[in-house]
Amino acid sequence: MPNTFLTPDIIAKEALLVLESNLVMAGLVHRDYDKEFVNVGDTITVRRPATFVAKNFTGTVESQTITEGSVDVALDRFRDVTVAVTAKELSLNIMDFSEQVATPALQAIAQAMDQDILTVGIAKASRTATVSGTPAIGDIASVGKQLDLAKAPRINRRLVMPPDTLYKYNTLEALANKIYTGDSQALRNSEIGQVYTMETYMSQNCPNTAATTPGTVTAFKAAGTAGAVEFTITAGTATTGTFKVGDQIIVAGYLYSVTEDLTLVSGGGTLKVDTKIPATITATDGMMITKPHALGFHRNGIALVTRQLATPMGAQNASVASANGLAVRVVMDYNVSTKTDTISFDVLYGVKELDTELLVDFA
Repeated sequence: MPNTFLTPDIIAKEALLVLESNLVMAGLVHRDYDKEFVNVGDTITVRRPATFVAKNFTGTVESQTITEGSVDVALDRFRDVTVAVTAKELSLNIMDFSEQVATPALQAIAQAMDQDILTVGIAKASRTATVSGTPAIGDIASVGKQLDLAKAPRINRRLVMPPDTLYKYNTLEALANKIYTGDSQALRNSEIGQVYTMETYMSQNCPNTAATTPGTVTAFKAAGTAGAVEFTITAGTATTGTFKVGDQIIVAGYLYSVTEDLTLVSGGGTLKVDTKIPATITATDGMMITKPHALGFHRNGIALVTRQLATPMGAQNASVASANGLAVRVVMDYNVSTKTDTISFDVLYGVKELDTELLVDFA
């Protein structure tokens, strides 16, 4: 027998559980969360982890101030999934509703959050390592080497790879021998485990290209208007080159997929993309993605900053659920124009690099 109508509070709590269970990157990076309510676009100041200098003791100590430092983070990533629902869906029990509505909605938001963290990390990385044409175990070692050179602590180091890159390495005999621990569980699950000081993970949300023949642009500048789905491209270091459908670009910390081929003319052109530009930007350097990119990093290299959205003053059917540094808002509404009931799931967060030396672009 079905339950009575589901309430926003019940749905929000279930949505929060689904979001947390589908996130990968959120649990690997530095986190900052507060229960204060904020608005989209607010800038807040978050603390950096403290750093100290080991000094020589020569008879008396030199006291050091605990200076954590701080960084401003814009809460400009407002992810929303709004769907039309009927009384039939709202009369389901919570498990069935979660399977049909909440889980697909929150999986989409989780993918966006993971993608945003990876995108910022790769775009801001000061260090690089190369994926060889013929994979070699030394490729992964070079990521660990870069973190060593950056004096990153050996705990809380991570390497997140896209499927294409992961499967280049986890089939290598040298790597299989390295991770083999007496049973075949790791090999059965195609896992690498901890290698060269780094815990390794796979994410399908790493920047990549879906183009059969990737574009050839090496550098460019892009400008765009909030809400538009196109960029005005101007010359970078080259005045020729192509963008191909399926290529991805990073502009101002956001990842976009190219939807129409573009051949630059005198270094310029109009580039169509799949996602609306969140805020107007003037000409800024962009990054072309024509192959899979992985991210090696220390936890303190990048931060995910989350805050709660206030419930709308005019919406009685709304609720916010928060736990473990995450918050999900659910708003139920009725659209008079289309005479449909809708339910919205949304989250607000910001992503910020804390130390670019602790970020390695592996591609």
